[in-house]
Amino acid sequence: MQQGNQGNDAGEGQMQQGCNRNRAHGVVAVFLFLCLAAGVFFISTKQAQKSLLGFPNFADSTFILTDHNGEVRKNVDFASRPIALFFGFTYCPDVCPTTLLSLADSLDNLGKEGVNTDRLQIIFISVDAERDTPQQLRDYLSLFETNVVGLTGDAQALADSRAAFGAFAEKIESKGSDFTYDHSAAVYLYRPDGVFVGTIVFNEPEEFIREKLRRVLI
Repeated sequence: MQQGNQGNDAGEGQMQQGCNRNRAHGVVAVFLFLCLAAGVFFISTKQAQKSLLGFPNFADSTFILTDHNGEVRKNVDFASRPIALFFGFTYCPDVCPTTLLSLADSLDNLGKEGVNTDRLQIIFISVDAERDTPQQLRDYLSLFETNVVGLTGDAQALADSRAAFGAFAEKIESKGSDFTYDHSAAVYLYRPDGVFVGTIVFNEPEEFIREKLRRVLI
């Protein structure tokens, strides 16, 4: 009986050691994940800071376009409030809806933390002069649970707006009369004073998007 008890004690000790090792491995794994996430965020922030060099103030990126309500809008109309601006088109199959949903989710989470997200102006500038009429923009943006100003215009006006922000768009012909666009996917962020503070890249983790938006809102 005594030997049996000793055997049981040894087995329990081995099991305990195994559990301790598993816990230690779990802690190490979590620590490494947090370090990796912090490293990615740090690199992303550094890259954004590097891109500040030579990037114009929002006030210097002039445009004259028409919003989704049919009103003429200029860059000066958006002064004195933080801005998140990006380019796209309403027939975009993935990048544009994903970006809008990501911004909406991040703003919703910031609002739950007590951050005043109403100050942020989200601007969606179309690259598709042929199909993105003010009515089309209005119908499209109404599908998303966040306030977005849609801007459109003729082909030259949209090309000028892209040049003002260093963005690009290329029309890609498909079969028949259908077509799509390859375009800049980053969201440009500006402080209330119009100073460019960096970008949100496509498919960036939600926690990174949230922290970048927090920086321009607080």
